[in-house]
Amino acid sequence: MISQLCLLLKTFRQAFPRSATFEWFVVAVFGFIVRLDHHGVSSSIRWLRLLPDTYEAFLAFFRSEALKIDRIVTHWLKLVAQQGASRTRSGAFILIGDGIKVAKEAKYMPGIKKLHQDSENSSKAPWIFGHHFGVLGMLVANRNKAFCVPVIAELHEGAEVIRQLQQKDADAKETEKITVITLMANLAKGIAGKLKEPCIAVLDAYFAVGPTFAIAKTLGGDTGQRLLHIVTRAKNNIVAREEQPQAYSGHGRPPKYGKKIKLEKLFSTRANDFSTVTVRTYGETRKLEILCLDLIWQSIQEKLRFVLVKDDTSTFILICSDLNMTPEEIVELYASRFKIEVTFKMVKHIIGGLYYHFWTKAWPDNLGKALAEADAEHMTDRSKKLIANAMNAIEGFVNIALIATGMLQILALQHADRILHLHHWWMRTYPLDVPSEEMVKTVIQHEFYHNFRKFKHTAIYRIIRNKRSKNEPDLIKMAA
Repeated sequence: MISQLCLLLKTFRQAFPRSATFEWFVVAVFGFIVRLDHHGVSSSIRWLRLLPDTYEAFLAFFRSEALKIDRIVTHWLKLVAQQGASRTRSGAFILIGDGIKVAKEAKYMPGIKKLHQDSENSSKAPWIFGHHFGVLGMLVANRNKAFCVPVIAELHEGAEVIRQLQQKDADAKETEKITVITLMANLAKGIAGKLKEPCIAVLDAYFAVGPTFAIAKTLGGDTGQRLLHIVTRAKNNIVAREEQPQAYSGHGRPPKYGKKIKLEKLFSTRANDFSTVTVRTYGETRKLEILCLDLIWQSIQEKLRFVLVKDDTSTFILICSDLNMTPEEIVELYASRFKIEVTFKMVKHIIGGLYYHFWTKAWPDNLGKALAEADAEHMTDRSKKLIANAMNAIEGFVNIALIATGMLQILALQHADRILHLHHWWMRTYPLDVPSEEMVKTVIQHEFYHNFRKFKHTAIYRIIRNKRSKNEPDLIKMAA
């Protein structure tokens, strides 16, 4: 599997103007996969058996201005699109977005904020200190299994001033309020803009608000077609309106909209209008009762498709901005949203992509609060640069971990039979069709620790041997 992994990594060479930066990128991705503990950057140095002197150079790589995350993500996005990305029946790519909160209590780590988290898991504290990342993935599948391959992650909560220091949102309108919702919508818009092809973003009920749909509709293609649509779950109290009545015989100005409809009440008042459909969700074929209505949502003053769904135990409402999409496909798309939760688990526990420790003394001592503009006004230019570099290092670490996770998923789909043949370790539940990310990682680890010399013709071998050499020149300068 190391040879196949090397082929994927070699495609990233064009994303790096300097070979030294590309080599450290290869070390970072390969280190995420083969290391046996999750102690930040040092674990990759230890398990790859690199020289201790390379530790400072490795840290400098993450903080370096030569590490252009946007360029790397653009290349990674195109690579994922070529590696079996799923599409809707109309040919649109399927994007899945969600947020993940990471507990951190470092005093000088930029972006730390007091966060509230709602969860059915009682082991999760309602309040934590940490980072809130917005993550977007792309659905990639073969006939047997689908993965949500992570594409990009950004700090979203409490990030308004930090994004200014990072020189992000340069093209954003001054009147546009920056929130977690607008950041996620703009993230999906940016990914669809890079692909330059139709996309549909599947989001949870937190994003079922007007700004999400308003931002999505602003992205158009060269021929004028809309490139981004949204599928999300509506809140229970959602209200829509019918179209303007054709005939009006009353006094005064005619009404702009028709009758107001509380969609939650339709489950009882129009119970006889529901039709039974067969859909495939969560790996099973199920029968659901649905009612599909095209109504005007006053938040954006446009018509949306509302799908009311009854299953055996619950009822819920889905919203789609694409009026041509069938209700069955809308239900199946939203059912695939849980894939990103599985990806979060892999990134955190298998790859260790959230165990970073980047900090800077330039960060003000205001633990639990977002950086305010007043704080930034009293900072020196050097302090601002140090904070921006530390935040770039954090986002760079997380995004490279996402790429490592995605590569394991792509290898699992494309080389399933070979991985299942090479995996000889006991598992409680052994997959019959497509291996998990952990199985792929175990096979690569075994090849590295026991048979790495067999791969001496690969670029990975040469790069790692280079980093183990004592004759290497100034490593920090090369990384920067």
